[in-house]
Amino acid sequence: MPDALPTYHLTSPTGEDCYPFDPNGAIYWKGRYHLGFIIGWFEECTKHFWWGHVSSADLVDWKVHPPMLSPCPGEPEQGIFSGNAFVDKQGRAVIHYHGVGAGNCVAIDDGDEELNSFVKHPANPVMTDPGWDPFGWLEGDVYYSISGSEPTVPGAAAALYRCSDDDQAEWTLVGPLLSHDLPEVEPDEDISCPELFQLGDKRVLLCISHTRGARYYLGRFEGERFHPERHFRMNWPGGACFAPETLLDERGRRIFWAWAYGSPSTMTLPRVLSMREDGLMGIEPAEELDSLRRNHRRLEPATVEPGAELDLEGVRGDCMELRVTIDPGQATRCGLKVRCSPEGLEETAIAYDAERKLLNIELAKSSQDKKVLPALFVLPEGERPVTSAQEAPFELEPGEALELRIYLDKSILEVFANGRQCLTQRIYPTREDSLGVRLFSTGGAAGFTSIDAWDMAPIVIRRK
Repeated sequence: MPDALPTYHLTSPTGEDCYPFDPNGAIYWKGRYHLGFIIGWFEECTKHFWWGHVSSADLVDWKVHPPMLSPCPGEPEQGIFSGNAFVDKQGRAVIHYHGVGAGNCVAIDDGDEELNSFVKHPANPVMTDPGWDPFGWLEGDVYYSISGSEPTVPGAAAALYRCSDDDQAEWTLVGPLLSHDLPEVEPDEDISCPELFQLGDKRVLLCISHTRGARYYLGRFEGERFHPERHFRMNWPGGACFAPETLLDERGRRIFWAWAYGSPSTMTLPRVLSMREDGLMGIEPAEELDSLRRNHRRLEPATVEPGAELDLEGVRGDCMELRVTIDPGQATRCGLKVRCSPEGLEETAIAYDAERKLLNIELAKSSQDKKVLPALFVLPEGERPVTSAQEAPFELEPGEALELRIYLDKSILEVFANGRQCLTQRIYPTREDSLGVRLFSTGGAAGFTSIDAWDMAPIVIRRK
């Protein structure tokens, strides 16, 4: 099977598969983007967890740091699970994290300019019942922390704690975080890996449900409750967007990463979240990624007749960015196929379905190895029903062209559409010649009005 290790996405610096590989502790600090992530190792048949740590000044050239957090003998926790980082009243970097077997804990930077070491609070665990996947922040003069809902306890609710103590030792349980839930949220969905932040004139509650992956609510934080108004998904059956984490940088950008569930352990590309005038959350790749572009090819516009396919001459590869504008015309389905073998035995189709108002990634022919077909997210001990496509709601406005930005990096595929939708997918072609790109249309002719392709250089990972 061809090499599946991505080159311009962040992958496990240890070279090991990490389960989970949740991003954690993201913070912009003294001119650098810092990102932690969960790594696990086995010792005497027990799996332990700690946080790795990388940082970058430009989102493409990364430095590996010593572990951000790890368990030590004599401490209450047996491992370090999900959490976040923020700046406190004294200008210190503070981490809230889940101590495995203990509860939610606090650690504070010890003054190192590069955040190479944190001191755990002697009062840990400071939040225990409930105590899961914390997210802490400073709101005015009050500290708050969300305790995510425990995924193995049906019906458990995310909870809110408050603290007025600068030392963050004494926390009071306020009660449930949500004032109510929304009808489109299923009863078995938990709120894990939570994050609450301002975006435009709304608050965003970003989280996962273990059964369905990344999702978010838009609403208000008032009276020490979050009041949800709308709910959106960032992952659909077959997809790979899990355990999101964000930070706010010096430019005011909300930068997002998620664990791209699958092997090898991989993060999504950094994405920029924004609030659009239409009330939807904007999702775009970070502009710093453009510096990785190489060997630009701009192809002539093309019209693809219904039922036809068109090979893109000179555009082949497994580490590329494709940027395509499409006028669907009367087509019922149109788009691109990537990782195509010459005979079409392997291919992954990215399609706009005008009739069903969907953007989808078709997976039935992505790999001849049927054991790697993607599956719906469920808890580890559950069944994993196979799906043949990831389908996300998406509708073009009258007269609006379809604008696709497609990032292909070995086993990961990210598709951005019109700045308001994004799909994350893992694919595993088996053939060395599955490198082609084709345009297609069905039900009517589609006009491909602009076609650009770049090879992508690898990001830099500095280990010293």
